Amino acid sequence: MGKNTNLEKKFGAKLAYVRKSKKFSQMKLAEIVDMNFNYIGQIERGEANVTIHTIKVLANALEIEVKELFNFTF
Repeated sequence: MGKNTNLEKKFGAKLAYVRKSKKFSQMKLAEIVDMNFNYIGQIERGEANVTIHTIKVLANALEIEVKELFNFTF
């Protein structure tokens, strides 16, 4: 097992944490980024393989830098 084990779950948990801190529902975030809210849920549960483009779109919608979504010390 390497350092990148469960990266999808860590990323999803961080996305959920930031989204909630901004007081966005999954539905609201999905509307802002023009995605299905089910997909947001899949990302947050670590079930989706997210592209770099999607990560940039999510970070922009949350008004944070992309690197913040990979800071798992929260």
